Amino acid sequence: MSNHRMATGLVQTWVTVTDTQGRTHLEAHWTDAAAPATHITHAA
Repeated sequence: MSNHRMATGLVQTWVTVTDTQGRTHLEAHWTDAAAPATHITHAA
């Protein structure tokens, strides 16, 4: 998967998410390109 920057100013990044059973999958996250970059960790 690759990250994408849209003409609208949105940036798509792929984040690895681990659920409570320890399974992992990728989720697409869209953020405003002007917003500071953060690393988000989720537990589903």
